[in-house]
Amino acid sequence: MSVSTSHPLAFPASAPDSLPQRLARVGLRATRQRVLILDGLLTLPGHPTAEQVHQHVTRQEPSISLGTVYKALDSFVAAGLTRRVASAEGSSRRFDADCTEHHHLFCTNTQEIIDYCDPQLDELIRDFFAAKGLPNFQPHSFSLHITGDKVTEPQAGAEER
Repeated sequence: MSVSTSHPLAFPASAPDSLPQRLARVGLRATRQRVLILDGLLTLPGHPTAEQVHQHVTRQEPSISLGTVYKALDSFVAAGLTRRVASAEGSSRRFDADCTEHHHLFCTNTQEIIDYCDPQLDELIRDFFAAKGLPNFQPHSFSLHITGDKVTEPQAGAEER
């Protein structure tokens, strides 16, 4: 099991000159705006919103509109460079540059999305669906979204477990 607030990127941040190559590899033209937006997505911690990416990129290129950021992020999702992550509040779309298999824990107190990796849980889910099957559906990936609250103090009885 692994819980982290900063996730390992499926495409680790590196020299900016590799960003155009990443875009080209998935069939996207490497415009200056897309490169800046991808860099912002990879640079910002956690699971940023389009608004946070926009705020980040306008420091370098003030003329980039929020609509352009949304369109670029949507094209990144379609190309497999990033994923949309649901948040319990539902008011904003968040994006995750880590496209590896993992789950998300959403803290309702802090609005934080925490990456959660557990191969044993993944195996249980695979075994469950292999045994139950889904009529007319073949799953190829999955991601749990678990909502709750971070616990900072030990709960009564936790030490007995």
